[in-house]
Amino acid sequence: MSADKTARLGKNTKMAMVSQFLGFMLDAYDMALVLVMAPILIKVFASPKGSEAWQYITVVFTYSITMAARPVGSAIFGHYADKVGRRRLLVLTIAGVGLMSGVAGFLPTYAQAGVWSYVLFCALRFVMGCFFGGEYAVGHTFAIEHAPAKRRGAIGGFVQSGFPLGYVFASLVFALIYAIAGKTAMSVYGWRIAFMTGLLPVLLALYIRRMLPESPEFEKAKKHGEMEKAPFFSLFKPGALKDFLQVFAFMTGLFLTDYSVYGFLPNILTLGGRGFDPTTYSLIYGFALFMAFLGYNLYGWLSDITGRKPLTMWYCAFLVAFGIPVYYVLYNAAVSRNLLLAIAGTTMAAMLKLAWGMVPAYLSERFPTRRRAVGVGFGYSAGALIGAGFSLYVWWAHNIPFIRSIEGKDMWLSPAVILTVGSIITFASLLYSPETKGIALSDVGAAEGMKQPMPVGEVEPVI
Repeated sequence: MSADKTARLGKNTKMAMVSQFLGFMLDAYDMALVLVMAPILIKVFASPKGSEAWQYITVVFTYSITMAARPVGSAIFGHYADKVGRRRLLVLTIAGVGLMSGVAGFLPTYAQAGVWSYVLFCALRFVMGCFFGGEYAVGHTFAIEHAPAKRRGAIGGFVQSGFPLGYVFASLVFALIYAIAGKTAMSVYGWRIAFMTGLLPVLLALYIRRMLPESPEFEKAKKHGEMEKAPFFSLFKPGALKDFLQVFAFMTGLFLTDYSVYGFLPNILTLGGRGFDPTTYSLIYGFALFMAFLGYNLYGWLSDITGRKPLTMWYCAFLVAFGIPVYYVLYNAAVSRNLLLAIAGTTMAAMLKLAWGMVPAYLSERFPTRRRAVGVGFGYSAGALIGAGFSLYVWWAHNIPFIRSIEGKDMWLSPAVILTVGSIITFASLLYSPETKGIALSDVGAAEGMKQPMPVGEVEPVI
């Protein structure tokens, strides 16, 4: 730890970090459970009349519902967090997540309620997505506003690293329950237990958040009368719109790279049964997620040293140069079923996601306190609106004659092409961004023409 007292972490900062780490980990944990339990949930909520492929699509569609609800939750909870304070909304969002986790364990099955069971499950996934959108908007902002300026990147990297770890825990918990209960019991009651395990981190996070004080940055803005009447709508005012659009482009590029890695890593490593078997693939995938967990922390720490902008622009150049070679290594590892080559490839694949480690700090430094929560949350979530169509973009790239002549029926080059496009978008967006490392959060947005408050104890000169 630095000897500089301004960089030391106080008790409140540490609790805010742990609180949001748990909240974001739970976000990934919940989302991952839907994917890993999809074969089980098919028998629970899907109509038995449809084909197996259609049943699978209907269950996985609920994942998309949760993603689509995130911008809604970010806009609502972020808006009110900028009006009434972070802490109250932070307690509300995690309590909502806990409530939905509990409700999920008591939903009726298709055998009990017919199509209404699926309707209720979809509705629950939408509400859960709203709460998770609020979690990011309020929680990430709250953690960064408690952080010392010189360590915002490292703290943001730690908070963000909760996401890949959530996927790892979801896989482990599912495997444990499955091993104890068995295949038949999983379809009867095991899935209920799996969803309700999400209550444990919720209770811990709720306990921590109830002890935390309000964000010091929010209190400062409130004291000086710098609040917005309508924080969400203020994002689209002429003075602020260009900043929001820059963040929107930045996040769109990152989501394209992210989905291109983890959305197609399973397909590349398994090759429809010609690659690694499911057990081996799961271990490789879990290893990749753990490497991402370490990488987020490293990247956030580095951004405090080098700056957010130059580090990420060089990183985008790295992705453009090495993205395609990494996918080629992964593809050849799957074809040859070479475990060592696959481990090397997944380690490199994890390196294609590292920039997420500085996202919480960077987004918080792009919006003034009076609209920071809604800016961080909606800016982050809105980037997924275009990025979520990655599968269509990959399919388009796959059907380009030149690309198809190289990859054949196995899609390994086409996702690498979309990753490259995403990297270029992120790089271009940073050309219109200032460097934000070390900036005082209270100074963000000072150029918009608002009258700045005088320091306490000083008298404004009369002209």
